[in-house]
Amino acid sequence: MAQDFEQLLREVFGDSLARLSQFQGDQVKKLTTRLADMAREALKDDLARLHSEIGELRSRVAVLEQERARNAAESVEPSF
Repeated sequence: MAQDFEQLLREVFGDSLARLSQFQGDQVKKLTTRLADMAREALKDDLARLHSEIGELRSRVAVLEQERARNAAESVEPSF
């Protein structure tokens, strides 16, 4: 069935079919490239956001560790 359709296109369009196929290939390549670029940019944005969140979490952990150390020191002080 597909071969019949291709044969019909060749009969109707002749050499234009080769140009049409080339155009189709070029368009698919452009779309693929564009989608890859969009995906790359989205990943960059996500990685930047995650890097920022990791930095915030590290600073929060440092504050919590300081508070824990201070609380531990305060709980030991009265026993001396």
